Amino acid sequence: MGTYLGQNFLTDTKIRHYLGDKIKKIYDESGCTVLIEIGPGKGSLTKLIHEISPDFFVIERDNNLIAEGKLKVEGLENVRVIHADVLDVDVDAELKNRGQEANKTLVVGNLPYYITSPILRKFFGEGKQDYVGGVFMVQKEVADKLCTDVQKKSYLWWIVNFGYDVIYLKTVPAKAFSPAPKVTSALIELKRKDVPLSIDFTRFLSFLEDFAPYSRKTLGAIATMLKKKQNKEWLIPETLRGKRLEELGWGDVGEILR
Repeated sequence: MGTYLGQNFLTDTKIRHYLGDKIKKIYDESGCTVLIEIGPGKGSLTKLIHEISPDFFVIERDNNLIAEGKLKVEGLENVRVIHADVLDVDVDAELKNRGQEANKTLVVGNLPYYITSPILRKFFGEGKQDYVGGVFMVQKEVADKLCTDVQKKSYLWWIVNFGYDVIYLKTVPAKAFSPAPKVTSALIELKRKDVPLSIDFTRFLSFLEDFAPYSRKTLGAIATMLKKKQNKEWLIPETLRGKRLEELGWGDVGEILR
């Protein structure tokens, strides 16, 4: 695992081994055939987990790490390095070229804090359950907001939890990195839902995009405003009109969208 917002490398051996064991367990139990690591940095985790999968590729955008040979993967014959921004990589094409598919793929990584949301949306926020799941190091504040059992739900929570449950694994202190960042980190697991939601994602996304910008207002107030200002009509059940978006459950969403 590598860098985020600068050169902060995970150096705590116990946490690294905990992470490696967790990745191996999920990979084996899920019947995966491909492992993708985002932001490998100097390759310390890569060297620890490369034997888990015969088909393993890492995505690293840091020009300095690549140019100066700091990403150490020599001798790891099953590891392929893709030097690019993960948001620009056509992962489906990469998998297809290797005769693989997303539903056998586990994604792991130390996500750059400033693009955590776009990365999670790319892999897990499109309303599909393409990937087996993921294990990620993220800012603790993000982890706290993403976990499935939170009370107040953000936009990112909704689109990620549509297809995946998010499990808080472990708090990681700043001292586990070198140099130490100014924030506390956390490890999370994204686990594909056993039973997909019976909600149309396109319609759900339209609902979310209409209501999320006004999350402090009640659904009834938002629906009235949308009808008046944008001529959009959402039929909100009377029992839900007094609730805010963040307070809804999936059953409530299904009732609104049916």
